[in-house]
Amino acid sequence: MQRKSKIATALLTVAFVSSLALTGCGNSNNGNNGNAANAAELETGNANANAAQTENEAPADDKPALDPVELSIYYPGTEQKDVAAVEEEMNKLLKDKINATVKINAVDWGNWSQKINLMVASGEPFDLLFTAGWDNFSGNVAKGAFLDVTSLIDQYAPETKAQMNPELLTGTAIDGKNYAVPVEKEMASEFGIVLNKDLADKYSFDIGTIKSYADLEPMLQTIKEKEPNVVPFWGGKNNISLIPFEQIGAVPGAIKKDGATTVVDQWETPEMKDMLKLMKDWNQKGYFQKDPATQKDAGPFNKAGTVFAQWQQLTPGKDKVLSQQWGHPIVQVVMTEPYTTSGDLNGAMTAISRTSKNPERAMMLINLLHTDAQLLNTLVNGVEGKHFAKASNTVIKLPDGVVAGQSGYAPGNNYMFGSQFLNYLWDNEDPKKWEAYKAFNASAKPSPIVGFSYNAEPVKNEEAAIANIYNTYIDGLSTGVMDPDKDLPAFIDKMKKAGLDKVIAEKQKQIDAFLSSKK
Repeated sequence: MQRKSKIATALLTVAFVSSLALTGCGNSNNGNNGNAANAAELETGNANANAAQTENEAPADDKPALDPVELSIYYPGTEQKDVAAVEEEMNKLLKDKINATVKINAVDWGNWSQKINLMVASGEPFDLLFTAGWDNFSGNVAKGAFLDVTSLIDQYAPETKAQMNPELLTGTAIDGKNYAVPVEKEMASEFGIVLNKDLADKYSFDIGTIKSYADLEPMLQTIKEKEPNVVPFWGGKNNISLIPFEQIGAVPGAIKKDGATTVVDQWETPEMKDMLKLMKDWNQKGYFQKDPATQKDAGPFNKAGTVFAQWQQLTPGKDKVLSQQWGHPIVQVVMTEPYTTSGDLNGAMTAISRTSKNPERAMMLINLLHTDAQLLNTLVNGVEGKHFAKASNTVIKLPDGVVAGQSGYAPGNNYMFGSQFLNYLWDNEDPKKWEAYKAFNASAKPSPIVGFSYNAEPVKNEEAAIANIYNTYIDGLSTGVMDPDKDLPAFIDKMKKAGLDKVIAEKQKQIDAFLSSKK
C-alpha cells in the first residue's frame, strides 16, 4: 500500500501541472495535445523555484490540491439496492488519492445500447463507461463518442501500462490509437451454457452428455413438464453465438473459425439458418420465457432460481462466480474450444466519453482500478463488512447472516473494470483460479487475425443504417419469435440495400492489409 500511495501522490502532482497547462489553453475537454510540453516547462519552472529556496525555508509537505470533481461510471447490468453505500465507500478511498467522488450508473442490459446511443447523440456529459468490441466499440469510435486516450494513458496511468500485457493495448488500438483501456483478464473465450444445479441434480440429468443444444432438449422438456414456474432456457440474442464464426466489428461480417480469413455475412450461412430454425422450434415448444424478444433481463429470474439453462461466455470457474451472484448452485457446460480473437482482447474495456469534463481525472480513476485492490473490489464486490467479509487477504465470504444473492450489492461487473487479477476470490472458488486463467489463455487456438482492430470510419454511415435494421430483427430472429423462412431473407435484403456488401468489402480490405503487414 505504501508503494501505491507514492504512485498516487506522483499522479496528483502530474495532474496538477497538466491542469495548469490545460487552463492556459482554455480547453479542458480535449487534453491530449501539447500537455507534455507545457507540463515540462512548468516542471522546469517549479524546479528552479525550489532551488531558489533559502536554507531557512522548510519545503512544503503539502502537494498542490486538486479541485474536487464527480466522475460518472456507466455499465450494463441490474441496478443495485446498496449502490449509494458503495459510492460512499469509494469516495472515502478516492478523496486522498485523486480528490474525486463517483456516481455509479447501472443500465439494464435490454436498454443499454439505446441509452448510450442517446447520451452520445445528445452530447450529455459523462465520464467512464464500459465498452467492448461486441458492444459497438468501433462504431462509437467512428462517431467520435470516445476520447483518444493514448497520451492520457502515458501521463496518468503509467503503472497500468507498465504491468499490462502489451498485446492488450496494441490489439485494442484503432489505427495505432487507444480509445479505451482494456480490462486485464482472460485473453481467450469459450462458449456454452450454465445450468441450475439443484434442478439438474433433482432429475439426475447427466450433463456430461451435453455437447450441443440438441443434447439439451430432453432436459428442457422435463423441466417444462415438471417445473411450471421455471423457464427451461432463457431466450436471447446471444444464443446464436455458438455458430462457429468470429464477428468483425459491430454489424454482420465475420470469418469462420477454421483458419479462413474471408469475410462473409454469417446470416447467409447454413449454420446460422439451422440455429435460427432450432430457436423457432424451441420457442414453439415453450422452452423460452414469455415474450422472449422483449423480456430480456434474466437477472431477477436467475436470483429467484427460476431459470434452468442459459447461454454464457465461459471462463474457468465462471459457474462459481455466478453461484455467488445468483444465490444458488450453478454448473457450467463448455460447448466450444478456447479460441483467441481480437474480440477477446477488446471484450471488456473502459472508455472516456468525449463529453467528459475531467478526462485527466477519469484516467487517474482507471489507473487506480487497475492497481488498487481495495478500490476495485469495492466497485465489484461492495463494502467490506456489509456485502462481504475477509477470510484472508485475497479471499472473501458472505458476512454472517447474509444470504447469497441478497446482500444488496452483487452487480456482476467484476469482468468489466480494472484488473481481474486484483479481484478477491470468494471462498467457494478455486484458490488457483488466476493460474487456471493463464493456462486457459495458453491453451487457446489463436485466430489468424488476432490483434487486428477494425476501423468503421470509412463505412460509418452504412454501419449506422445497418445497425438500425439489425436491432429491429436480432431479438425476434434469435428467440424464434420471427420466422427464419420468411423474415431472414427480408432482413438480409434490407441490410444489403443499406450497404452491407460495402461494409463486408471494407472489412476484407482491412484484414488483407493487416495480414500483408505481418508478412
